[in-house]
Amino acid sequence: MASGRLMKFENLVCLIAALTITSTANADIATFEDLSLPPESYWNGSDESGGFTSGSAYFNNNYNSDWGSWDGFSYSNITDTTAAGMAAQYNAITGAGQGNSANYAIGYVGWAPLPTITLDTADVVGGLYVTNNNYVGYAMLDGDAFSKKFGGDSGNDPDWFMLTITGKDVDGVVTGTVDFYLADYRFADNIADYIVNTWQYVDLTSLGAVKSLEFSLSSSDVGDWGMNTPAYFALDTLIRKSAFVYAETYTEAGINGYINPDNNWQHADPQDPNAVINPIFRGWATEVVSYQPAPGLAAQWSDPNMALGPVTGSNVDIVSLGDLSQQQISQGVLPGQITLLFSEPIRQGDGYDFVVFENAFVSSANWGNGSVAGQMFAELGYVEVSSNGEDFVRFPAVSLTAESVDFSFGTIEISNVYNLAGKHPNAYGICTGTPFDLREIADDPDVVSGLVDINDIKYVRIVDIPGSGDFYDEASAHIDPNTWPVWDYYANSHPIYDAWDTSSVPLYPSGGFDLEAIGVLKEQKYSADIDLNGVVDVFDFELFISALDSYFGQPNWMAGCDLAEPKDLVIDLSDFAVLIDQWRKTEQWRY
Repeated sequence: MASGRLMKFENLVCLIAALTITSTANADIATFEDLSLPPESYWNGSDESGGFTSGSAYFNNNYNSDWGSWDGFSYSNITDTTAAGMAAQYNAITGAGQGNSANYAIGYVGWAPLPTITLDTADVVGGLYVTNNNYVGYAMLDGDAFSKKFGGDSGNDPDWFMLTITGKDVDGVVTGTVDFYLADYRFADNIADYIVNTWQYVDLTSLGAVKSLEFSLSSSDVGDWGMNTPAYFALDTLIRKSAFVYAETYTEAGINGYINPDNNWQHADPQDPNAVINPIFRGWATEVVSYQPAPGLAAQWSDPNMALGPVTGSNVDIVSLGDLSQQQISQGVLPGQITLLFSEPIRQGDGYDFVVFENAFVSSANWGNGSVAGQMFAELGYVEVSSNGEDFVRFPAVSLTAESVDFSFGTIEISNVYNLAGKHPNAYGICTGTPFDLREIADDPDVVSGLVDINDIKYVRIVDIPGSGDFYDEASAHIDPNTWPVWDYYANSHPIYDAWDTSSVPLYPSGGFDLEAIGVLKEQKYSADIDLNGVVDVFDFELFISALDSYFGQPNWMAGCDLAEPKDLVIDLSDFAVLIDQWRKTEQWRY
């Protein structure tokens, strides 16, 4: 019963999302693995309990003891895929649950009420898996005493078997329906005809927030008494939207400095004594070559050695570059800068090559003077690299923040910032940094000429950017208008804004870029590992889907999702193809 029909792109997206959800105790995922069954058995409601719960979802069941029959939902772990007829009503044609799990559910549309799943609270359901069970699958494939062989003797009959899922809100009002064909023989080319015999993901997000899901079946094979096709289907792995885990509340995940002690690769509080440095790092800055802070910097923030060695996630283990007042800017005073040496050179490899940690943080409140909850309090800096300590190449950068941030704790939306250090949080229990890829400067004239060797970078320089708008990005100098689809949107250089005190004498003389550490990364073979946890998995997929069809400057754009080479700052199907190609791949450094 192989399908000859190619999946549409959107169905493939949904399939991959669900394939990554494994059987867990997460209450937002109903996998039926939390239900006990002896091997090769089933539960059909004969205890007359009226239903069962998996995760946070309730599945109805109506058992008639007089007839020994049931409808609604049962659950099973039977593995026989060859049995046919009524005796195989509890068998999923796959012989196992989704993802080769043990348990799965069987739905049967008999009498009222319809098979119904009821959530504990209204929620958006991301989707679920369905397939055929043996009884209906073989009835459609071969025909039986009650139902016809799909396609007929000639194979040309336009038969079909469809599952309809209806969403209802807390008041029982229908929110929408989703149809899914469990078999379809309506194609002009019979090779395309299919009966589903694998677990297929059905996206239910279009139903919105629902309290319940009702299931009904329809078929082209009907008679005087209604549908002749056996009214069964198999179901597994219902995923509520709240089950998905996002990197953080901010729009783009940085690279973790630490991982949690339970090795789950979420951000870890570096103050936790059991937290460990992320094994993706292979080295750190080892020597201060030069340090030239802006005038007036408070002494307590002026120890450049604080930038050496591993990241700590501390708000005070930093060296500041200082900030400039408007008067100093007008007088031509240069912004602060620091240059660090790396005993083992940084080399251009697959993926990002090094990470800069500043002590930015996510705002928790709307303060009315430029601070927006969920946006970043950030003090930005240019990043430059050198092989010989004399010739430096600056990373091309873009900043689309439209207006000045006038308050000392004003925030920016970091999706408007590209290739500037300091855009990721590294304070108050979150330790992440901004990554840089040496391929971004491969076409710089000094790299092409050999003055700077991107396979032998020994020096990294950070130059503070006073966020007054007097300093600019370098978009026009580094972006090819013939290859960048959104060139017209921001072709020219733009003023850079960040948290900056506009008074003539800054209230916070320790302001400006605060460097905590610079880490050198191990090579990543798989660019689709967007969150850099070492495996291309559901978290990467969720990040990618949240950024799909976006381009730089839109709130949902993420640099890490721009996977295809050369990078075009647009998240599209070419990037998705890279994710598909690298799906489930694991980095060598992961373990």
